[in-house]
Amino acid sequence: MTKTSLRLYYHYIKGGSDMAENTAYMEFAAHADRFVRRMMQGYKPAGYREIKVIHDPVWGTMKFYPWELTVLDSPLLQRLRNINQLGLAVYTYPSAHHSRFEHTLGVTSLVTRMVDSVNDAAPHDGNGDCVISRDDLYKLRMAAILHDVGHCFFSHLSERMYGNTAEFEALKSSSPVFGSAQPHEILGYVIINTHAFKEFFRTNVEFPSGDIDDAFFEDMGRMIVGAPIETVYERNGKSIRKYYLTEMINGQFDADSLDYLRRDSYITGLSLTYHIDRFLYKIKIVDHDEPCGGTAVTGRHLTVSMSGVSTVEEMIFGKQMLTRYIYQHQKVLAADALVYDIVNGLRANGKLQHPCDFLYLCDDDIYKIYNESGDGDFEVPAAKFPIHSDSKKTIADVVKQIKTRELPKKALVINMANIASVEGHEPTLDSAYKFLCDVAAGGGFRSEIRDKAREICESIGLCKDDIDLFDIFYSFPKPTTAKNYTDVFVATPDGKFVELSRVADLNDWANEFSGRAWNAYVFSAGHMLPVVSLAAKQVLESRGIKFYDDRVFSGLKHYKEIEKLQKGTV
Repeated sequence: MTKTSLRLYYHYIKGGSDMAENTAYMEFAAHADRFVRRMMQGYKPAGYREIKVIHDPVWGTMKFYPWELTVLDSPLLQRLRNINQLGLAVYTYPSAHHSRFEHTLGVTSLVTRMVDSVNDAAPHDGNGDCVISRDDLYKLRMAAILHDVGHCFFSHLSERMYGNTAEFEALKSSSPVFGSAQPHEILGYVIINTHAFKEFFRTNVEFPSGDIDDAFFEDMGRMIVGAPIETVYERNGKSIRKYYLTEMINGQFDADSLDYLRRDSYITGLSLTYHIDRFLYKIKIVDHDEPCGGTAVTGRHLTVSMSGVSTVEEMIFGKQMLTRYIYQHQKVLAADALVYDIVNGLRANGKLQHPCDFLYLCDDDIYKIYNESGDGDFEVPAAKFPIHSDSKKTIADVVKQIKTRELPKKALVINMANIASVEGHEPTLDSAYKFLCDVAAGGGFRSEIRDKAREICESIGLCKDDIDLFDIFYSFPKPTTAKNYTDVFVATPDGKFVELSRVADLNDWANEFSGRAWNAYVFSAGHMLPVVSLAAKQVLESRGIKFYDDRVFSGLKHYKEIEKLQKGTV
C-alpha cells in the first residue's frame, strides 16, 4: 500500500481531518494490508454456484450462499479453524475444542434467524417491503462472517497483550469510531478496510448487491466495532438511520452473544441455556425519531418486547456463570499467565514487535515451540532463548508446561471477602481492581515477591536459589459487567417505549453478582507454594492493600503449611 493511497483512504474514514492526526491509523493499516496480502497470496476461489449446507451440533442445518463461501474458504477465514474459541480452557474442559470458525458459522446463521423473525412480525409498507431488506440481510451476514477476523492465537488472551502496546493504543485513539470496542474488533475493522481486502472482495466475490463502494466496507467495520452506521437512507419518504444493523452484530443482545452463550455451555457440558425461540419471537425493530442537522431522522433500533425481558435476564445470568466457571476459572487463568511469559519472551527475542504480527500465528504455532524432543521449531532460535535474563527457563520450557498441564498452583486468592482495606479506605470492586492494575503496571511485582520469598527462605534455613522469578505468576482478571442496558428501550403492548432499567435492573444485579464472584490470583510452582503465598501477601500489604488475616489463606489447600511458616516452625 502506498503512502498516497493510505492518505486518500484515511481521508474518507476521518472526513478529511488533519493528516498529522491520521499517522497512527495510516501506519497501522499498512501493517494490516501486508498481512491480508500475505494471507490471500495464491488463493484461488473454487467458484461456487450453489448454496452449501453445513450441519452444526448447536443450531442444526445452516445454509451459505456462493459469494459467502468465497470468503469463508479464503485463508483469512480458514485460519480461524486453528484458533480455539475458549483459548486455553481446553486444559480445564477437555471437550472445549470448538474453534472461532464454528462460532463464525453460528453467528451468521443466527443473524439470519433474527432478521426472519423481525420481518415475520413486522408490518409491510405500501410497496410490500419488509423492515429489513434482502440487501441488508446480505450485508449483515457478511459482517457476521467477518466479525472475528481480527482474532489471534488463544482468542481473547492474545488481544489482552497486543491491546496494551503503544501502537495499538495509538490506533484506538485515532478515531472515535473505535469507542469501547475490543481489540480484536478494532483489528477486524482495519482488516476489512484495507486496500488488500477490498481488492480481493471486488475481484473475487460476486456479491448480489452489485457494485461495492467504500461505504460498504466502512459499514461492515462499524457493525463489528459496535459503532452506528452514519449513512441516512431515504425510504418511502422517510430519512432512516439503520442502528439495528450494528445492534444485531455488536449490541446488547446480538447474534455473537446468542451463539457463544449457547455454544460454550453446550460444548463444555455446563447446563446453562436460554430459550432461543422465545427470544427471537420477542425481538422487533422500533422507530424513534431524532433530530439530525435540523431535520427529522427516524432511527431504527433493535429492541425486545416487555414479555421478552425474562429471556434477556437468562442471557445475562448465563454470561455471568460462564465467566465464573470457564472464562475466569483459576486453572484457565493459570495457563493464561504462562502465555504472557511466552509472548514476552518472543518479544524480547525480536518476535511479535507489532500488534499485526500476532495475526500471523494460530494456536498450533505456539504449541510448536516445543515438541517431544524438547527442540523448538518456531523459527528455531527463539524457542531456546531464556524468557528473561533473570531466568534459566527457555520459551520452549514454558510451552512444555502448558502442553503437559504442569500449571502453576494458586498461592494467593484476592477477592472482596478477604480484602479489609485498599490504601486505607473501605474496599470496593473498582478500587481493588484498580489497585491491582496499578501494581501490575508499575512493574517489578514478581521480582518483589521473589525477593521477599528468598528472605523468608533464608530466615528458616531453606535454599533461596530454589525460587526462580518465573516460578511466580499472577492474574488480575477484569471484573465482568453486564453490557450497559441504560439506554435500551423495551416495547410496551400499547406501542410505546420504556427504559429497560425501569422494568428490570439488570446492570445492578449483574454487577453485584460479578463482585461476589470475582477472584484475582498469584500463582506459583508447587515446590515453594507456602513461601510464595506468604511473600505475595506481604508484598501486596506493603503496597497498600490489607487482608483479613483469618480469611486470606483459609481457602488454600496448603493453609496448614503457611501457618507453620508464619510461626517459623518449617
